[in-house]
Amino acid sequence: MEQVERDAREVIEEEAGWFNTWEDMYDALFIDDAVTGNGSGSYTFNASKAAESARGLVFDNDFIAEASAAGYGIELFAESPETVDVVARCLALGLVSNSLKKAYGSARAETVA
Repeated sequence: MEQVERDAREVIEEEAGWFNTWEDMYDALFIDDAVTGNGSGSYTFNASKAAESARGLVFDNDFIAEASAAGYGIELFAESPETVDVVARCLALGLVSNSLKKAYGSARAETVA
């Protein structure tokens, strides 16, 4: 979650002026390869790095609960490491979205002023 928030804040600082609403900004973050990897299906563009990032998730009760709430079951772990990593990053983005929304508001105010 920390990495996703850092990556998203960087994108917000650079691109908030391009998006008129938080919803549009969030949608852009959700598919941004530099934040979630959801646009291409890979954040790392390296299966072993993705596996390293996703390694502990199978035993992470918080991740399993979030994934389950989003409709993912244990079969998620049969997918590629990159898929698991991207799903985890997308879920993390949702979890940090409130603080990012505030960051967007501040960045947007600076670009409009």
